[in-house]
Amino acid sequence: MVHLPDPGPQWRTILERIPTPPGGRFYVVGGWVRDLLLLGPFSLGFDIDLVIDGDLSSWAAAVARAFGSGLRLEPGFLTARIELPGEGGHPVRIDMARFRREEYEFPGVLPRVFPGSIEEDAGRRDFSMNAVFLEWSSEKRGFSRILDPAGGREDIRRGRIRPLKEETFLEDPTRLFRWARFSVRLGLSGEALLERALEQSLGAPGLWDRVGGARVFREIERVLLEPDPLDVLELLFSSRILESLAGISALSRPRRQRLRRWLRFRGLFRTLGAAREGMVPPGESLERDMFFLALLAGLPRGRFHAAAERLGLGAKLRERLERVFYGREGWPFPGLYVGLERNTGRDQGRMRAAADRLDMDQVLFLTLTGRESDLEFWEEYVARERWTPPLIGGEALLIHPRIPPAMRGTILAEVRVLQRTGGLRDAAEALRWLERKVSEEFS
Repeated sequence: MVHLPDPGPQWRTILERIPTPPGGRFYVVGGWVRDLLLLGPFSLGFDIDLVIDGDLSSWAAAVARAFGSGLRLEPGFLTARIELPGEGGHPVRIDMARFRREEYEFPGVLPRVFPGSIEEDAGRRDFSMNAVFLEWSSEKRGFSRILDPAGGREDIRRGRIRPLKEETFLEDPTRLFRWARFSVRLGLSGEALLERALEQSLGAPGLWDRVGGARVFREIERVLLEPDPLDVLELLFSSRILESLAGISALSRPRRQRLRRWLRFRGLFRTLGAAREGMVPPGESLERDMFFLALLAGLPRGRFHAAAERLGLGAKLRERLERVFYGREGWPFPGLYVGLERNTGRDQGRMRAAADRLDMDQVLFLTLTGRESDLEFWEEYVARERWTPPLIGGEALLIHPRIPPAMRGTILAEVRVLQRTGGLRDAAEALRWLERKVSEEFS
């Protein structure tokens, strides 16, 4: 007798509200089913994949009406999506599709999609564990049967990740990132077919040539959201995936140290983003920028540009990183971290004042390259001190026409140093200091 799993209270409530499609039944498939069978209902995230055998558009519209939600249809891919509020305010995403088959005109490009059977729908998926279907029964208010055309349940039981075919990574190289994420997060082992599939794809010339950077960037973002992103990155390096994609061939000791430091700051950025709603830049942006600073630092300029393009970095982010890595003559002190210490005498207030003159990406780079003993200082600076407003703004200098325009930046920097070192404590005191400065030097 086959044991049918319980989806848990939150998902049961959602599934019970979904109207019956014209064919009389719908199925849950993909990672939601895999995690339910492997880890139980409390492991489930906030998205689910539903499939039916029949017309999608009318049923998807009925589902959207049942939840009072907007509907996004993708006719070219035979898919639809709605989003609704979940527990804790986290949005729940429901993806809907009909059974499909795929044809790849060229490896690496998105496939052409056609209506298909359940066997064809299972065969178009990446791994056997993602091709298990649970049929929902509205009458029973639960699952009524399991359909397993690819033998995925046995692989789940054995903790094994198995591609459905040898050319699975050639068809879609981004599946290599999924393999790494699933293997680490779920503690899965491989087998002979997986080894052949990896060897065949990573040995193929031009593997990533037709894969757009935006698709790769989305996969990188998913890696950064993993519970153990460093372990996933270790696997991406050791399996030569990052080498085949971006020419980054080694997880060197300095790179590993920088990535570990990024991981330490990741939690800080998330707390910062939650505490400072509407902050610019948001914590997620700081976390992402620091990751790419840690990953790409030390590359020659030409290799940096090639890697950044393959990884899907946007033009503005590439420009900022290039300025940090190669435009060091624009920094306010030579020698980067050593120059910062020499320039400030390692005085805490002066270090803060010097860091105020840097772009945020330059500050993040200093946290990656500084001494371990100074990390507590940088954590405090990034979390709190960076956002301390100056006691005097540029508009205060504009009311003093005797101050030469070329001197305004110097005066503001001097005010900031005095503020950081305790010489000026509030705005009124700073304005009095400015009046004395004007009368003594510019009268």
